[in-house]
Amino acid sequence: LVIEEAEHITVVRFYAKWCRSCQASEPLFYKLAADFHLHDVNFVEVPLNKRTTILHEALGVPSLPWTHIYHPDAGLVEERKVSKKHIADVRKSLRCYVYGECDLDDEPASCKTLYGECDLEDGPASSWE
Repeated sequence: LVIEEAEHITVVRFYAKWCRSCQASEPLFYKLAADFHLHDVNFVEVPLNKRTTILHEALGVPSLPWTHIYHPDAGLVEERKVSKKHIADVRKSLRCYVYGECDLDDEPASCKTLYGECDLEDGPASSWE
């Protein structure tokens, strides 16, 4: 799904059913998916089990819950923790990729590459041209 997706941003959540942090952040991840579904952002979940262990290892998932954000023009652009404590960071990154709204202080480097310099009030400077 992620490799074949050429038009939409895809967010992949890696989790385990036994993981308490995964359970606690699950409703927040679903809320994030609901908030961005009108913007054609795909949300995918990959549980940790016997069949997917090798995938988790091959993708270098260091802990759970973890997320990857894939951009159709750039591939993997973000990988980060997606626990309750970090869900706001994932939301901020998605806003950057979907709307071009970036905070200069904590703007992901790949967002800057995709959208150019971002102005705090007016969105990406590259859209002014």
